[in-house]
Amino acid sequence: MNSFSSPKAKRPATGSNALQRQGSSLTQPASSLVPCPICGKSIAEWFVNNHLDNECTGMESSQQTSGKRKHGDTVDDFDDIDGAALFQDSGDNYTDTNHRDSYSASSATSNQQQHQPISFQSRKDKANAAVQRSMPLAERARPVSLDDFIGQKELVGPGGILRALVLQDTVPSIILWGPCGVGKTTLARIIAHTTKAQFKEMGATTHGVADVRKAFEDAKNLFQFSRQRTIIFLDEIHRFTKSQQDIFLPFVERGTITLIGATTENPSFRVNSALLSRCRVLTLEKLSLKDGMDKMIRRAARIKWRDILDMACAQMTETELATLNSTFGQNDQTLDEWVDAKIEPGAIKWLIDLSDGDGRSAINTLEIGIQGLSTTILSDDTQYGNNQKDREDQEDQVEEKQPLGVLEKLDTAKLTGEAVKTAFQKTHLQYDRQGDEHYNLISALHKSVRGGDADAALYWLGRMLVSGEEPLYIARRLIRMASEDIGMADSAALPLAVSTYQACQMIGMPECDVNLAHCVAYMAKAKKSVDVYYAYGQVKQTVSEEFAYPVPIHLRNAPTTLMKDLGYGDGYKYNPLYPEGTKVDQEYLPKGLKKRKFLGEAPVMTLGEDGEWHM
Repeated sequence: MNSFSSPKAKRPATGSNALQRQGSSLTQPASSLVPCPICGKSIAEWFVNNHLDNECTGMESSQQTSGKRKHGDTVDDFDDIDGAALFQDSGDNYTDTNHRDSYSASSATSNQQQHQPISFQSRKDKANAAVQRSMPLAERARPVSLDDFIGQKELVGPGGILRALVLQDTVPSIILWGPCGVGKTTLARIIAHTTKAQFKEMGATTHGVADVRKAFEDAKNLFQFSRQRTIIFLDEIHRFTKSQQDIFLPFVERGTITLIGATTENPSFRVNSALLSRCRVLTLEKLSLKDGMDKMIRRAARIKWRDILDMACAQMTETELATLNSTFGQNDQTLDEWVDAKIEPGAIKWLIDLSDGDGRSAINTLEIGIQGLSTTILSDDTQYGNNQKDREDQEDQVEEKQPLGVLEKLDTAKLTGEAVKTAFQKTHLQYDRQGDEHYNLISALHKSVRGGDADAALYWLGRMLVSGEEPLYIARRLIRMASEDIGMADSAALPLAVSTYQACQMIGMPECDVNLAHCVAYMAKAKKSVDVYYAYGQVKQTVSEEFAYPVPIHLRNAPTTLMKDLGYGDGYKYNPLYPEGTKVDQEYLPKGLKKRKFLGEAPVMTLGEDGEWHM
């Protein structure tokens, strides 16, 4: 039987193989394998005592099997599909022999080979290719080494602290904090491929506290028996409440496990403070062009275009196949250059800009755009349009025109900037009304208004509104700014801010955006004074830190006879009875604050002789 065209026949399990298969199905998963302290072979943890009693025979698992299943908690097991092939996608430092075979046939091959250009792949290889195409492109393009990792140079670049820890296999418990699509999960999986410790990947959205507790107990037993560490990666760790996070403390404290948590929320607010003191928080920043985001996009594009070439080969004529194979052959460099030319530079720029630093979003949008091109390339009716009207208008010309071949359509297809914008539909801005970005943007708006930069203030306003911020929230903050930063320098700012709030209530979005812009621009250009803001701050400090001085007797109200008899209001001088402009000699502060000045004492910086500003 030809092994390249037929799947492997399944033989009934007998002997020790049957025992091993039965044992693995009835007992713990492959992640419970432990090394034998005598012979070093990987043994199911529940069978290790019998293995030692039988002088290290039976139930042993080869090193190769152990290696494959070391990280098996995150990948499903397929009998006829090669799991390793799922991650052999092309790109820089990537090799995919399955794809190469599709284009390696020369024009001198037999007629049978010419009619079946992809028959070099076995059915198993074809199944692998089908599974690959069904996976999200972002998952297939995920790097598997630190050298291929994009961004976070301070952490994983040359001399980066995390790079050194990973290469030395001494990664401590860490919390990876950053926005979506910047590589938190990828870093954890790179550590999984590098470390000699047991690795288990879990998610707070799919695993409960009981699952985590069981994983910790398994790690404890493994460490006690073989002194092998366990690294547990918990994605979305902030979804566990702070009380639930307490289960991590004893295991992390004793070093039984190494915890790698990933979160998009600020750990200061969402992670247990006791756990934070035992973990190192590493901040991951948004990706950008300078981080090599264009390289990441091109690498993903090469993977997707190779899929299209595979499917296009099945529809090509013998002449088209000969032309294609003579063009590319087995030269990956030539094929990569051809793929790079299928994406306009403007398209890559739009992918980077509109994804807002989210690598996953950029690749997913790229996949949609290229998928749209593949529909045009592989369909039969693109020559004459996709609707009935187009066919009727060109009915008289059908006989005169020759339909485009697959190779010609493949050669003319190109991903443009307009196609990318269409795939995005709208700007992909990362924003959460309760998250850090919400407070970062309103802070930027407030400081821009305070600094008198109307252009910057309008930009931050637009960022918030386009992201979906509630306009009334912004209007409330503008009312506060009117008194805090402008104050008595331009008292008209306060009624304008109140009117803006009312306008937002009356007409709502999107009409009220210009009302907010009007108020923001006015306040940014208005004169500023913080005298009132500073004065009231001094008052609050005095009230909270000093003695609660009694009200002077002459300022007290005397609504009853008893109070009058006690002297309330005696000596009070009624100011309107005096001529206008007369300075009435009367104290209004308590005796303990008689000479205290609050208003007008705002500090002002001065320029020193060293050219620096000093308070």
